[in-house]
Amino acid sequence: MADRLAIYRGALRLLGNAAGLSSLTETNATRFRLDEAWEPAVDYLLAKGLWNFAMRSVELSNDEDVEPLFGRDYAFSKPTDWIRTAALSEDGTFREGYEEYEDETGWWYADIDPIYVRYVSNDEEYGWNVGSWRQPFAKALEAYLAYECALPISSDKSNRNDLYSVFTKLLKEAKTLDAVDERVQKSPVGRLVRSRLTGRTRER
Repeated sequence: MADRLAIYRGALRLLGNAAGLSSLTETNATRFRLDEAWEPAVDYLLAKGLWNFAMRSVELSNDEDVEPLFGRDYAFSKPTDWIRTAALSEDGTFREGYEEYEDETGWWYADIDPIYVRYVSNDEEYGWNVGSWRQPFAKALEAYLAYECALPISSDKSNRNDLYSVFTKLLKEAKTLDAVDERVQKSPVGRLVRSRLTGRTRER
């Protein structure tokens, strides 16, 4: 289970700040710098991976107030907590993906209604639920906060490149471990195989 204060302290350790923080209400410039970087940093990391703890699945119906894109029949407004798309399907099992759609600004356009979407969410019950973050994600966030705050807090320009290298290494590790935990899904049957199976069924 992750903790915001612990993440702040981890970032400060990477910056060589031995004093650290005693609480999230401590009044000093260091905490203010971390507070300023906190929300943009979390949103940035959420967008960098298909995190299981942030994944949400929804059924969306055609938005009748939106004009469909030329060549498509229906328009679907993206949820306000959408960060990035993981899968789009014709049914809620997501066993087969649906690829005949367009993604533009705040909408998806498709020829089916409804659609089912799995996406990374920044809702407080999903991506922004700090308590659900795994430690590898929290460690990557520590490194990114340290990188973002290196100049305001430590004024050490030479350390920023090293911090970014640490961040990229920890981010890669976090994404790898998160992918291992993801449920292994059976690959969808291709169109050619489906047609052959259908033909055999008819022959019987």
